[in-house]
Amino acid sequence: MIMMLPFLTGTISIWLGVHGQRRACLWFWAITMAVFLAWSRFHMTDPLTLSF
Repeated sequence: MIMMLPFLTGTISIWLGVHGQRRACLWFWAITMAVFLAWSRFHMTDPLTLSF
């Protein structure tokens, strides 16, 4: 579920941009980038578990 959050906020950002609401579009873009950064940091520091 959490992996859908960046796609949802990105879609909302694009929709707002198409409809001319620039300030809200930029805020949703910033939220999307914050989620991507937080999630990538979590995955970069998590140990890689491979099953053999």
